[in-house]
Amino acid sequence: MGAAMADASGHAQTIRHFGHLAAHYDHRHHRYNQLTLTQALEALRLSDTARLLDVGCGTGELERLVHARYPSARLVGIDVTPQMLDVAREKFARVPEVAFVFAQAETLPFASGGFDAVVSCNMLHHVRALDVSLRECARVLRPGGQLVLIDWCRDFPHYRLMHYWLRLVKPSYVKMYRARELLDALRAVGCDVHDVHRFFVWPHFGMMRVSAIKRAP
Repeated sequence: MGAAMADASGHAQTIRHFGHLAAHYDHRHHRYNQLTLTQALEALRLSDTARLLDVGCGTGELERLVHARYPSARLVGIDVTPQMLDVAREKFARVPEVAFVFAQAETLPFASGGFDAVVSCNMLHHVRALDVSLRECARVLRPGGQLVLIDWCRDFPHYRLMHYWLRLVKPSYVKMYRARELLDALRAVGCDVHDVHRFFVWPHFGMMRVSAIKRAP
């Protein structure tokens, strides 16, 4: 009961935190978003008619980049912060190929195998059940489909210290992972990792991009 209450409290704090940021998020984090989301865009290999799911879409900036490159692809973003979704929906009010849904990463409201690609950027450190979330991402991905994850990386020495500091001062923070942890977690849900790329975003963000393919049954 205590753990469940703590998880619920942390989830509510995450929603509250990003709800306050939503109106100014794009301006405040423009450079960071561009540098990290471009990494996801460069990893994706989509057909013109692909269906892509963005888990933790925020204000829809990844959708903006993907739609510019793949204008016929069907894009769906999910997030748990209503204010973020409001900003995203306003951007794409006249674009029927792009939709946004209120949902949690642990319980995706989509049929199994319905997407050609699933992406999650800059949000795994807020997830309270990584194994459940990755299992859901793999479930909605078709066999042979691509899963791309971008997040802070604990392989960088200064982020090993940052991890403990964030746990003390940031209620919405849960954990950042080493690349090896993500690789093992992805294999456990039926995905084969084919690329791991570590990169740095000024002034201090140590990042990783992990790309995987869902195994055929």
